[in-house]
Amino acid sequence: MDRPMQHPIGLSIVVPVYRGAATVGRLVEALSALKPAGGIEIVLVNDGSPDDSGDVCRALAASATVPLTYLEHARNFGEHNAVMTGLRHARGAYVITMDDDLQNPPEEVLRIYDHARMGGWDVVYTRYAKKEHEGWRNLGSRFANKVADWLLDKPRGLYLSSFRCMSAMVVAEVTKYRGPYPYVDGLIMQVTQRIASIEVAHYPRAEGRSNYTLRRLALLWLNLA
Repeated sequence: MDRPMQHPIGLSIVVPVYRGAATVGRLVEALSALKPAGGIEIVLVNDGSPDDSGDVCRALAASATVPLTYLEHARNFGEHNAVMTGLRHARGAYVITMDDDLQNPPEEVLRIYDHARMGGWDVVYTRYAKKEHEGWRNLGSRFANKVADWLLDKPRGLYLSSFRCMSAMVVAEVTKYRGPYPYVDGLIMQVTQRIASIEVAHYPRAEGRSNYTLRRLALLWLNLA
């Protein structure tokens, strides 16, 4: 069932940016061409990136053809903190979070959004037909999902991905957390079990290597525990 729009924007896209200077412009261009029901806005969160991401994002905000909010952290706080910052500024009836590296295809956004709003789902996670992460990242992702199976009340077999869609209700509840180490998926599981999954494409990285280092993955697992 399609929910009535009670928000100024139908869909917000939250993108944490870290070492994304070479790709975030192409991502914004592709997202700006989308025409979701209710309209679209983009929220870019520069998570203390040491490259030229700040300059690139400011230029994108100045020339944007759709509503675009640019936020920046004074230092690197990690992906989940960057997502939380973006969620707090998102105005959409639904919010999709996605990476800045073009591995999450912008052309899948409308399908995820429509699956959530037409199906009445609070959250829609994506799962990949074929993952294009580096080998150790795939291993780390599988391990993190196993840990989440043990520690979280999540639907059996659900794959947790950073490419996800949430309703405004879920966003409002998740962003009530004010601690220093948010785990977005854990917070989601505390809010709702009306969760679906949809298969999407996953592209090889357009530039560079993954910003999700082994150290960052280890810190995330420790926070899960």
